[in-house]
Amino acid sequence: MSHVRLVRSSVCLLVITGALWPAAHAQSPWYLGASAGQSAIRADPGEIESGFLVDDAFTATGTTLDKRDSGWKLYAGHRFHRFLAVEFGYIDLGEASFNTTIVAAPAGTVPAPPFPIHATATARGAFLSAVAQWPVSSIFTVFGKLGAFRSEAEFTEVITTTGVTRVSRTERRTDVTAGLGLEWNITNALAARLELERFKDVGRGIGGRQGRDVDFASIGVVVRF
Repeated sequence: MSHVRLVRSSVCLLVITGALWPAAHAQSPWYLGASAGQSAIRADPGEIESGFLVDDAFTATGTTLDKRDSGWKLYAGHRFHRFLAVEFGYIDLGEASFNTTIVAAPAGTVPAPPFPIHATATARGAFLSAVAQWPVSSIFTVFGKLGAFRSEAEFTEVITTTGVTRVSRTERRTDVTAGLGLEWNITNALAARLELERFKDVGRGIGGRQGRDVDFASIGVVVRF
């Protein structure tokens, strides 16, 4: 089953559960959620070309960057106060990629320039966040969150003319995540959630670089038990 089908199935299951769950039982502090949306890495072609110059003494030009992809997350939460909760789960931030051409390189580089490079970067992992909630009415609640993201970032560079993998690295580390959102209480047991999150310094250490922030805008459902 693909990731998209998994998220769709999870969302459908949560919506059905929330719709059928008796209101009288919606008193537990526990809840489950599923969201899907768009991720975007905070980078630009100029940064990529500068990275090649610093790391490899390569001159890169004509860089194109595809920095957006679909993403998803599944999570559980525990509300221990009217205004406070904790959430933990798993998120897949999708893939970013770029294409560039190396037009100059140190003597002895194989293959000799010019040669094209295609690179991909993926990120996924577990998160744990504290959530501050503020009901603005009986229907809507705004919230902010701050926590930790244990990411697994993978980065690959391939010389497309030869098919040779020039770089293949995986980095696992823990960094900060934060977010803001709005929750719409459809029933006592079912809510819809709109959220914007930022994951800091994803992939730091790969190739000696600093990593990049990744933003994730999503919409999803929450079922309370």
